Amino acid sequence: MGTIRQDRIAQLRWEMERKEKRSLLEPKLMAIIEIDSFAFLTDKESDEFQLKSDDWPQNKWDDKLFVQAEILDTKPIEGIIIEMMNVIEEEHLYIFMMNFNFGLIRISKTELIKYWRELIEIDGDEIYCYNPSSSGFICIEKTEEFISGIEGESSWIYELTFSNKELKDELYTAQNNI
Repeated sequence: MGTIRQDRIAQLRWEMERKEKRSLLEPKLMAIIEIDSFAFLTDKESDEFQLKSDDWPQNKWDDKLFVQAEILDTKPIEGIIIEMMNVIEEEHLYIFMMNFNFGLIRISKTELIKYWRELIEIDGDEIYCYNPSSSGFICIEKTEEFISGIEGESSWIYELTFSNKELKDELYTAQNNI
């Protein structure tokens, strides 16, 4: 089998996998979010946007591009999410779900603020939140970890990662000055 044919088969398999993941996710989203508050971007739109967005930060730990919060005290995470929504000029943002990795979902800002924890639970891992007008993102993950700088047992926490220092400075500094 030639390379062109192998590539085409791989492409068709990926397209089929994307459709399957989308059809599995849609009823889960509809159970918590108003149907007119979200939409799936086309594969082409998703791919083009993600190619232009930031890569995962290389020096996340050294540059302190993260915020951690205990599950029972989500105020630090919520404050950053709200600040990001204030920065986004559109009425929506894009999210990417790690375990439903078919592409981007356009979701209203108000729905994300209300349901970010539920969205992480649906995914079972983490969600990326993108400003449609920039390359930066925040990633919010539910994980069993140690809180950085605190000795002791690991526990379930939310960890928010900024894609770059400028975004952290813009969102974290503004949120902490409130």
